[in-house]
Amino acid sequence: MSKLNDLLMRSISGLLFVGLVTASIFMGRWYFATLFLVITLYACYEFRKMLTHLSIRLCTPTLLISAGLLFISGFLHTEYNILWGYVLTMLSVFAISIVELYRKRLHAIHNVGLAIFALYYIAVPFTMLLYFPCIRTAWTGSWKPLTVFLPFVVVWLNDTFAYLCGMTFGRHKLFERLSPKKTWEGAIGGGIIAILGGVAIAWFFAPDNILNIAIISLLVVVFGTLGDLFESMVKRTIEIKDSGHFMPGHGGILDRMDSLLFAIPAVFIYLILVYLVFE
Repeated sequence: MSKLNDLLMRSISGLLFVGLVTASIFMGRWYFATLFLVITLYACYEFRKMLTHLSIRLCTPTLLISAGLLFISGFLHTEYNILWGYVLTMLSVFAISIVELYRKRLHAIHNVGLAIFALYYIAVPFTMLLYFPCIRTAWTGSWKPLTVFLPFVVVWLNDTFAYLCGMTFGRHKLFERLSPKKTWEGAIGGGIIAILGGVAIAWFFAPDNILNIAIISLLVVVFGTLGDLFESMVKRTIEIKDSGHFMPGHGGILDRMDSLLFAIPAVFIYLILVYLVFE
């Protein structure tokens, strides 16, 4: 009964989160940006809290201000073609080092380095999402929800069917040192279904872009899996099971978003190469 209740709670919380993200994407850039600004700040705070298990205490105000400014700068650039926000962001990142001079904390170098890493690991990928709909239109343009929605759908399909395929057919461990429950059978099965799902979306909504969307789906599957494994490595290093308790049955927000944090930069670079470098 306990396992059934856990599964039910996991399913409900997962569906609510999927529904919230989906709604924000299709309601428009302002709704999406508002939700993901909150997610970015909370994920950075969660990362900071994880590090306390290693007696590393990042300066919360400077971390959250820098992360918030970075994301807002991306929004201002894509929505209004305003670039000065990035100047403030650079100054706030510089302030992380200055503030550390006066905190008199142990592991000062670790604090600075890991705070800046948190920005690259969490805030940069979420900011990149804002650019997906407008890379072909000189950074500014109308909101194209399907462009933003695609990586989420592929990740959700991959995670769901990797779990189901692994539970049904799994025999060979994918990366036992970091994630003992993941199998090659699950990874391959989930990846194939996720790519087919991406192609199906292209077939109905963007038939002229099937090849690009298939490649993007493949990138999401490969780098999403690596992102998942990376977060597992972080948690094993810290010796914790979950990054937090944000979602019942799922753990923290980083547990839910870890795949996207590696997949988004890979897709961003691909879009830049296809539409701005080689077009």
